[in-house]
Amino acid sequence: MKVMLENKKNVVTIAVVLACFIFIGSLLPEELTLQRWIAAFFAANALVAMALAFVLSTRLEILETIFRGLDRVYMVHRWAGMWAVFSIFMHWWLVPQSEAPRDDSSLMEIGSDTGEWATWLLLGLVVISFMRILPYHLWKWSHRLMGLVFFVSVFHYLFAVRPFQLFSPAGIAMNVTAIVGFVAWWYYAFSKSTSKHHLAKVQNVKKENGVVSFEAKPLQGRPTWNAGQFAFISVLHHKKIAKEPHPFTIASSQHQGVARFSVAGLGDYTKTLFDHLSNGDMLRLDMPYGRFKLNRKTSPQVWMGSGIGITPFVAWLQELNYTTALTSKPCPNVVLYYLVKNAEAAIFAEELQQLTENLPSVSLNIVYSEEGRITPERIADDLNGDVDNAELYFCGNPDVRKTMQAGLESLGMPKNNTHYELFDFRGAI
Repeated sequence: MKVMLENKKNVVTIAVVLACFIFIGSLLPEELTLQRWIAAFFAANALVAMALAFVLSTRLEILETIFRGLDRVYMVHRWAGMWAVFSIFMHWWLVPQSEAPRDDSSLMEIGSDTGEWATWLLLGLVVISFMRILPYHLWKWSHRLMGLVFFVSVFHYLFAVRPFQLFSPAGIAMNVTAIVGFVAWWYYAFSKSTSKHHLAKVQNVKKENGVVSFEAKPLQGRPTWNAGQFAFISVLHHKKIAKEPHPFTIASSQHQGVARFSVAGLGDYTKTLFDHLSNGDMLRLDMPYGRFKLNRKTSPQVWMGSGIGITPFVAWLQELNYTTALTSKPCPNVVLYYLVKNAEAAIFAEELQQLTENLPSVSLNIVYSEEGRITPERIADDLNGDVDNAELYFCGNPDVRKTMQAGLESLGMPKNNTHYELFDFRGAI
């Protein structure tokens, strides 16, 4: 959540979301006792939070715009899920128990019982969603089953004893919430638009120093993207590579005519990709996503790619080479750092040197950690001391980014001038 609070626009967005939850409470009848009002408030919050989580899971482009990146969308998604769990437990704990005789066959009694079912079912599914060791296809189904929790919760809302009428202001708000939640869940689980989906064939596979690079040639049409964006890639019909989608930066400009990807074999899935991906394999591309885009302002910029994190900057350099040759668009003043262990690991060094040859405003620095690590003080020197106006664009190891950000901010760089995206969509909090 700290990531969300680093930008004023994100703070405003979060404030609006919180205001919506508070607004729901203001619609509840004033004559309720304090205990019943709090119980109803948490019940309404649970329903709204679940509906919000479903809406955020749709990956609609407008959500990226509002939250300034898909990684931020998923952060709020997870916090909405946790708030739903907390709210549903608070409601279950606080709701007054009726002392009237039960009629277990009535819809009202069944509706009351379903509230407890929803509580435990939601808790179980949320625990599963936090289990990072769970295979993706099982984790995905745990999210789809959230629709069952929502259905049970709506059934409970409709048929249990309510402190307001269905068509009172609070009732109308809950009815709309239920409809929006169901539509968003269905869209997420079964009917997601295919406008961003493209079937492609793998070509020009190259494997070097633990990194597999390849091109994805679309079978129909031509996808569009901005340099620095990413795609979710699924390998289809492969016996050794799981079908689950994974996000990877598009390591080429659209003007290159084909989407290129470079993947470091650092985890179980990416190692499998390195070992078994070959020419002719079929892919499904879900793209483009991301707000890590080229900034053409001429104020000083620091581009820093740690290891495979250099790929968005390769795409940016390709874009600059294309546009500066054909248009009068300005080229930013850039100090570019490629951070690698040694010369053997610097597999993009030659390409970076070629791409920066005709860009005099871009200064390339290849830093080998075996010879000494990069420091904020060195960056300040390379900027000729103009840290106050500098912006840092980073992709790679988050620990390195945090160190560079803290160091440059201590030297005078404004706090909102660091730009990056997180790819940990299952664990983003």
